[in-house]
Amino acid sequence: MKKIKYISLSLAIACILMGLVSCEDRLLEEPTSQYAAETFFESTAQANMAVLGIYDVLGESNAYGRNLSVALMMDTDIQHASGTNLNNDKRMVAHYEANPVAGNLESTWLNLWKGIERANVVIQEIPQMDLFEHGSEEEQNTLKAYLGEAKFLRGMLYFDLVRVWGAVPVKLMPTDANDDMMLERASLKEVYDQIDIDMSEAGDLVPWQSEKGVEEERISKGGVLGIHARVCLNRGGYYLDVDGQKKRVENYKEYYQKAIELTQRVMDSGEHGLENNYEQIFRNYCENKVSTWETLFEVGLFNPEGGSGNTGIIGTFNGPSVHADSPYGRANSQVKTSPVFYAKFSSEDLRKDVAVARYKVLADGSKKELTSDKDEWGWAPGKWRRDWHTAAPKNVNNTDINWVIIRYSDVLLMHAEAQNEINEGPNADAYNAINQVRSRAGVEDLEEGLSKLEFFEILKDERALELSFEGLRKLDLYRWGILGETLRAHEAACLKWYKKAPVVMGKYFDDNKDELMPIPQREIDENANMIQNFGY
Repeated sequence: MKKIKYISLSLAIACILMGLVSCEDRLLEEPTSQYAAETFFESTAQANMAVLGIYDVLGESNAYGRNLSVALMMDTDIQHASGTNLNNDKRMVAHYEANPVAGNLESTWLNLWKGIERANVVIQEIPQMDLFEHGSEEEQNTLKAYLGEAKFLRGMLYFDLVRVWGAVPVKLMPTDANDDMMLERASLKEVYDQIDIDMSEAGDLVPWQSEKGVEEERISKGGVLGIHARVCLNRGGYYLDVDGQKKRVENYKEYYQKAIELTQRVMDSGEHGLENNYEQIFRNYCENKVSTWETLFEVGLFNPEGGSGNTGIIGTFNGPSVHADSPYGRANSQVKTSPVFYAKFSSEDLRKDVAVARYKVLADGSKKELTSDKDEWGWAPGKWRRDWHTAAPKNVNNTDINWVIIRYSDVLLMHAEAQNEINEGPNADAYNAINQVRSRAGVEDLEEGLSKLEFFEILKDERALELSFEGLRKLDLYRWGILGETLRAHEAACLKWYKKAPVVMGKYFDDNKDELMPIPQREIDENANMIQNFGY
């Protein structure tokens, strides 16, 4: 069973501590103070509490409990928000009509900056601790690992900001009351350079999973390397600059090469691999079981009472519809998929009926299959379905299901993609990596002889089939520079399948604008140096 990592007395103290210098509500807010950092960081236990305070940010609904996992990751060619109107912020954001005053954008922006502030405190204070230099070998190693976790988390938080909003300010020191908070947006290169520094240093400091023991929901070296590889592929891909132009850096292949090296380290480590049973991976998540063999990093989501703090909507928002009176609790199923996507799976693919739930759950707990042309559009993501949850529901909407950030199969697919790009076509390593994923799914291996483009097209589909609904598809399409065209093609395919298909993923998308979200208006209003993204 997973441990309660982010809800504890120690975390509560850590959260109070972080009020010391944190911009508690937004980047520009005046700091508040409860504890002094110079007197708080005196033991490894206290340092641990402060690090947990950073993890806490990831587990909020304004991060991976809802927004960064699901709500801000629609629409794509594999999923879309239910309902075609634009009557609330969630649908407007999902359907590419985001407004700078959208509440879910502002809350996510603020939460990520809060996490960066907390990380800055830890990164500043741990090296100044007496134990960091003069403690026992165990104490020094423990503090170095905590420092590595804080650096990784800061890098990951900046990476989230970059992928949603583009270039942002770079702030690496805790906020002082006398600081000028009218920060300008850095260049994308400057942001990515800092992410690279944080990830590289974290990779040196954080131990492998086998060396760190049973703390499953905290980052290990394999997770750092895997996320760092993801950073490299994004940096080597296409991006939308603040002037509304789609660009790619000239030396993009350097980042693909680095991704190869990082993924190879994970593959050679023996620390991680593919589980034999694809379905069991997601049943384990639904049963609150943590396995670090395939899962390199997951965000812990748990609330003892089922409240809204440190919990998520995983399985309710993004699972099949479940009647509120059922034994499983309610699932309002706000995320839908399509028969067009389901048809991409071959008949022998073992992933298809794990990924897509083609039924809804009635009040008595029985399933009603959705088979008519109209009902097919009620199909939903199936990986976190509520009728797989084994714990009794504590809340009508919230669950304790962790959110997976990266699995080993993603490492293999990133390796295959990078090899194909670097070598201008797939080599033996690329085929071996992608075929491991396909073989586990019961799909025949690819035969050699494919061109670079042919392999990429298969790889593009393979990522959709293997990693469906795991919060990556929109970001993949963005870094490949094909988000808009893919959305329009998928909407057309859906309407051809069923002329009344409730989809608008291509209708509202504006190229060279909607790849990024608007900077929250309150940030623009309060920071004269903050430039809004193009078109908003």
